[in-house]
Amino acid sequence: MRLSLGSVCYAHIGFEEMMRRAVARGYRHLELICIPGWIHVDLREITARELARQVRDHGMELIALYPGGVDVSDPRTARRNIDYIKRACEYAVELGLERVVFTGCARETPLSASISAYSELAEHLKGSRVVIALENHFRNRLETIEDYRAVFEALDSPNLGITLDTGHFTSSRVDMFALIEEFGARVKHVHLKDHVGEESVAIGRGETPNREVLLRLAEIGYNGWVSLELEVRDPENTDLYVAEARTLIEEWIAAAKELR
Repeated sequence: MRLSLGSVCYAHIGFEEMMRRAVARGYRHLELICIPGWIHVDLREITARELARQVRDHGMELIALYPGGVDVSDPRTARRNIDYIKRACEYAVELGLERVVFTGCARETPLSASISAYSELAEHLKGSRVVIALENHFRNRLETIEDYRAVFEALDSPNLGITLDTGHFTSSRVDMFALIEEFGARVKHVHLKDHVGEESVAIGRGETPNREVLLRLAEIGYNGWVSLELEVRDPENTDLYVAEARTLIEEWIAAAKELR
């Protein structure tokens, strides 16, 4: 396993300052949020090569893109979202990335509509090494083990997997170990967060069993990326939290490696 920084940790600052601070705290690998109108980059406004150059010039390396969720609440919105995620997938192919991460939409949206969108995106990636790693979110269309079961019963694509978000599973009270037992081979990416109930807190200060999850993943052979994520109430303390998290997570990863 290897540690990366999810740029959502620094949602309150801009793209270049985010990278500068990340490098100062010892991070060299980046999962980049690229959601139009939010953070940190709009892929419609930058080429893949220029994006890679800017990240590299700050001493970092891209490991994943996060272009947002697939909102299928109406056909026009769905088409816009799917086309944008296709762009992210094309950037991933060009840059040699192996994962594009995103989630679903509102819980009340029919899962069948989301599955249709995932099917189109998986087909778009057919023959490539890029995996769409679907992330669970609290109160989202992708939230439970049953949701993932429905997706994978409908779609059996090698370009489709899971991003296991430990914090959101904590909020949803989902048994992560049961998910790993059933879908461990489908876990292609990890978002490491710590929660107290529904609240994101600094790593090591919540109730999420992050160390135990990493150890269990190691036992089944997971050797992918672990992205730190923070969405704390006190973003002014983010520099401290990401530094503390790196020390803790690297200790957990070292313990996990001993099991392999």
